[in-house]
Amino acid sequence: MTNHIERLRQARDSENLLAVSSACREALAVEAKLGLEWAEVAALALEAGDEVAARNAALKLTEEAPAHLDSWTWLAAAHSALGENEAALNVLERLLSAAPKDASLNRRAGRVLLDLGRTAEAEHRYRQALHADASSGSAWEGLAASRRFRPSDSELVEMEQMRIGLGESADPVERGILSYALAKAYEDQGEYDLAARRIAEGAAFYRSGAGFNIEAHANGVDHVLRTYDDRFADQHLESGLLDARPVFVIAAPGCAADWLTDVLAAGEDVARLPRNNALFWMSAAPLGAHTREDLEAAMRGQRGEGVLAEVGRTYLRFVEERVGRTRRVIDPASVNELAAGAASLSLPAARFIVIERDPADLAWACYKRRFRRARHWTYHPDDVARVIAANRRLVGRWSELFPDRVLRVSYEALLENLEDEIRRIAFFSGVEADASVAEAWMRQDVLNANPAGLHKQAGERFVPVAEALERAGLS
Repeated sequence: MTNHIERLRQARDSENLLAVSSACREALAVEAKLGLEWAEVAALALEAGDEVAARNAALKLTEEAPAHLDSWTWLAAAHSALGENEAALNVLERLLSAAPKDASLNRRAGRVLLDLGRTAEAEHRYRQALHADASSGSAWEGLAASRRFRPSDSELVEMEQMRIGLGESADPVERGILSYALAKAYEDQGEYDLAARRIAEGAAFYRSGAGFNIEAHANGVDHVLRTYDDRFADQHLESGLLDARPVFVIAAPGCAADWLTDVLAAGEDVARLPRNNALFWMSAAPLGAHTREDLEAAMRGQRGEGVLAEVGRTYLRFVEERVGRTRRVIDPASVNELAAGAASLSLPAARFIVIERDPADLAWACYKRRFRRARHWTYHPDDVARVIAANRRLVGRWSELFPDRVLRVSYEALLENLEDEIRRIAFFSGVEADASVAEAWMRQDVLNANPAGLHKQAGERFVPVAEALERAGLS
């Protein structure tokens, strides 16, 4: 084991994401010779949220172990994590030229093509994957995502036969993926009752193979709420770094966070980060466990100095590395509801946009979707309801502490009065309203596909979700 790998593992064991990033970058800076161990560097960099370091580690892996297929698939994965989908596709197509029938490579290429919006090419890749492995739930899911199903499609019968034929010994996650794929196919045909049945079935399969600790989540939220009290309101803003570039979007799945991010980033000199980024979360590692004592110690620095200001500087350094230096950056990270307090203190000129939605529609939007990245709370009605309730409590606290920097937006208002709402949000965010409005109209079909009253499509299958919402105080 090399010293670099040992330091990297020690950083991982300390659960300090910034230390993991630093250890990865140190190995890169000294041009260590790690051979196949660069794969571990890339994996841990991705785990920490440092996709740039992951890509560079994957490049080193391909240089030092070019004969290994995994070297190149790691590089494709790192490119994809950065949103460099064309680069990822180029890597995968080179591999496919040598192994055109490889099921895994075809699935990977199909996923990237979907992210690029090239659905016809994605469909072809998923069909190739199914020719090689007809039992792959992921390939069926990709095929369903890349096309619209009709009642006469033979693939629908094939999927149902496979669903029936899978025995108890089959991987429950694979069974769940197939059920979600079927749900999408039935939705295409307007068969919402059948779709809701497959959704409930898929969720049951999925949670049997991937549980979620709702109590740990609830305790974490309670900890944040206890920590960020009135002492952390405006009188403490001088401790952070005054930089007005970041605009953070806080939204649950199903609230069009990516859509609004694209809309606000339509004007000149405005950049966007992907939903799956964890740049601020990684940068905030010096704040420790975010206890009152940790934060009070951090606030002792003078303006532009001390721990809080350094957290802000670290975050903006990562942002500039990703998108360059721009006038505004829109950050819709999925952990923003938990990180907003630390971000408010570290970047006291930053702004926050909260997208809220009718709890019933939001709960069904979360429950009906199979997430490729871990969101295991979405597979049980009570977990869904409790997480939504916790999110509301967090948003309420940030609105109380930083009222001038938090804008609350109704999803339903966006549907009903798109232009006025976008102009209001753009003005608050400091971006070009006309460009944002034009982009919003161009992308309106995204909202139309997720309408108000969505939960009514579930019929009787919504009853357990409705009961869970009532137990969580959201009915």
